[in-house]
Amino acid sequence: MTKKEFKEGCSFHEFGSGRNKVNAIYFGWKSDKFGTGFKYGVAAEIESCTKAELFDEMYKWIENGIYLPYYVYSRFAQYDSQRFKAPLTFNYRTWN
Repeated sequence: MTKKEFKEGCSFHEFGSGRNKVNAIYFGWKSDKFGTGFKYGVAAEIESCTKAELFDEMYKWIENGIYLPYYVYSRFAQYDSQRFKAPLTFNYRTWN
């Protein structure tokens, strides 16, 4: 999958404001009888990386299997029943 195709399947979100701003990107939306939601999610504070850098890290993680840096929070649904929706507010404690 090319980066352009990958980007079209992503959902970009921003939470908070100022120094507390968090960028989040979700990928892999699916809705069927087993579950509805995204399969992958990554998030990072704006001071750690920009939205473009976060997108690049997510692409490398999903397409090439490269580990994410320590400052990027990730979430992954192993089964369709574990798929998740983008939250209204962001809380690190709710992520894996």
